[in-house]
Amino acid sequence: MAEWRGARLEFSFELMDDSQINIYYQYGSTTFMFNLFTQYGEWTLHPFDGILLQNKEMCALVVSELLKNKDFHVLLARENITLTALRTTIELNPRTVPEERQGRRGSDRDYDDKTDFIESNTFEDILEMEKEQMQERIAFFQDIISRMYMDGYGPEDEDFNKVQSLIRIYKETLERLSDMNGFDMKRRNDRRW
Repeated sequence: MAEWRGARLEFSFELMDDSQINIYYQYGSTTFMFNLFTQYGEWTLHPFDGILLQNKEMCALVVSELLKNKDFHVLLARENITLTALRTTIELNPRTVPEERQGRRGSDRDYDDKTDFIESNTFEDILEMEKEQMQERIAFFQDIISRMYMDGYGPEDEDFNKVQSLIRIYKETLERLSDMNGFDMKRRNDRRW
């Protein structure tokens, strides 16, 4: 495991293979684990700790600090990953005003965003986006299950079976989404639903 320690914050990483890096970053008195992985030529940073996954504001704070960390920048440079092309699986700009205080303004903004999205995409476009997301999830969980298998876990392990079930669910969903391509879409260029 490669490791750097700073005076104030602790940063370390573990190169799993050419497409995956585990990152350990200390924020306050707690060390959080992240997975940096590549899929379809894009590098994505994903938090693995329950405390971050359950608390979006805390997660955004920790990820924002990690993205400012100089040792993290060096790691990216060594692996030929540009900071500007790096994606995250979490929203880095959580709303600063709670939803209940936003009232109608927040729902109007959401409505406008959804309307813009609907008007600028055909049903077929959105169906393709959904299929791509399913393929990404399948690849992600297949990677997890192969790592579990390499670590000695198999069908006798409850978590192994759960991951297998997730893969099956995503594959079935992808098949069902693919079956929807049979719909008659004569008005393909019409952006209205």
